[in-house]
Amino acid sequence: MASRGGGSLQFLSPTRQALLAAMKDRGEITIDRLSEETFLSPGAVRQHLLALEAQGLVSYIRVREGPGRPRHVFRLTTQGEDLFPQQYAFVANEVLRALAGEGEELFDRVFNKISKAQDELVGDRVNAPDRENRLEQLVELLDQSGYFPLLEVTGDGPATITLRHCPVLRVATEFPRICEVESSAIRTAFPGAVTRTKHRPDGDAVCEYCIG
Repeated sequence: MASRGGGSLQFLSPTRQALLAAMKDRGEITIDRLSEETFLSPGAVRQHLLALEAQGLVSYIRVREGPGRPRHVFRLTTQGEDLFPQQYAFVANEVLRALAGEGEELFDRVFNKISKAQDELVGDRVNAPDRENRLEQLVELLDQSGYFPLLEVTGDGPATITLRHCPVLRVATEFPRICEVESSAIRTAFPGAVTRTKHRPDGDAVCEYCIG
């Protein structure tokens, strides 16, 4: 069955694939940083970004930091995100719409069952006795699930997990409650220690969790 996505990365040139991959990796990125990561001149990067913007794959915001001209910070659009693996978003949305039409009680039961299943999966897979290995297990599970996670740990201080891809973004856009399934699963691994600090449906470029 065909999805309603925006095409495929394979139809773009290798250079533009690299630019989109760098944006996916960083969430938000400047022309200068893209130039460093792709070994292209800033002028060449700018020309490619203009073309990608015209295709609806990237957008930018102006950020002013002190005196001088504001910087342009680029990110993928929803259509750009669709070039990366999603999780059968079209089918999922159709099923959830049908469930919502059957009444709130049934809708709640289904979401509770989904959340319980995800919590049990995390409980089974993320169970190391020490924090360091439990973090590694959680990141491995998130990676296998398509979240493109980045783990940052400073000594014994808080850990940060950045989810650079959302495999259920199309579903979350229409049914934000799916995000609570994700949050609940992560909190199962670290009860009482997890705070969501960035959230894509709220306008952030990535989702981010701080684990105390």
